[in-house]
Amino acid sequence: SRRTGATSQFQNVIAWLNHWDQPEQLRGLHEFEQYWRGAALAAKRLGYRLEEFIWPTDEPARHARQRLRDHGVLGLLIPPHKPEADWGDFDWNAFALMRFGFSVREVDSNMVAADHHRAMVMAITKIHDYGYRRIGLVYSQAHDRYLGGSYYGGFLLAHEWLGREHVIPPFDSETTTPKIAERSQRGLEVWMKKYRPDAILTARPEVPIFLRALGYRIPRDVAVASTSPYDVAVNAGIDQCPNAIGQIAAEMLIKQISLNERGEPCDPCSILVESRWRDGQSLPPLRCCRPNVT
Repeated sequence: SRRTGATSQFQNVIAWLNHWDQPEQLRGLHEFEQYWRGAALAAKRLGYRLEEFIWPTDEPARHARQRLRDHGVLGLLIPPHKPEADWGDFDWNAFALMRFGFSVREVDSNMVAADHHRAMVMAITKIHDYGYRRIGLVYSQAHDRYLGGSYYGGFLLAHEWLGREHVIPPFDSETTTPKIAERSQRGLEVWMKKYRPDAILTARPEVPIFLRALGYRIPRDVAVASTSPYDVAVNAGIDQCPNAIGQIAAEMLIKQISLNERGEPCDPCSILVESRWRDGQSLPPLRCCRPNVT
């Protein structure tokens, strides 16, 4: 079927495992939706069908496992989950496994993710090449720990390679509760006045909202790029190629199924996908006229 380019009429099932407390929020994030679309496309091309399997947080792990087996699921794609996700005593050995990213620590499976460290170096270098010199980073320190410090590490390394002695200390922003979000906005205001960045690279979707609420015009007062323009309301930044990540994850999972590889491998591997820079009006080159985008 693959040689002839025809689509197989018989389709085995691989599952996208959704154990979020509010399942609709998972694919509500545009980057994760691109993971899904890429994976679904690759699965169809290889004679499989990708189905979303919602595992309610109050369902015992053994019941979820049995439902998957009853449905004929051979492999699991495990998308990113919040740290508080409780996987209980789920038997991972019954399925071929492939994780997206670093957030799910309970299963040591093969994994595919964006190369965040190289992407950060690329982005800071690009922003510097566009003429900006006071480059700030706004991120979640807790989330960066899951990435092995890739955001902060890449930020510092890029400044070192560029010969920039002055580095603006990154600002840690969180919005887990309204009170914390309010505190983050006040902290951002203090940070902006103290360090006066001319460009910001951020991983946080609230940052453009906070800046505009504080009276800053993007990009006239401060240029802003994001680590994911899919889910942050600016159009410049790092394109992590999530569709390609989804395709690679499904292809690797189906390969494991064909080799009858189940559960956690003895030597798990990580596939890191290169990111691209995306130009946008929110961070124009300084040699060009900076439009008043609000």
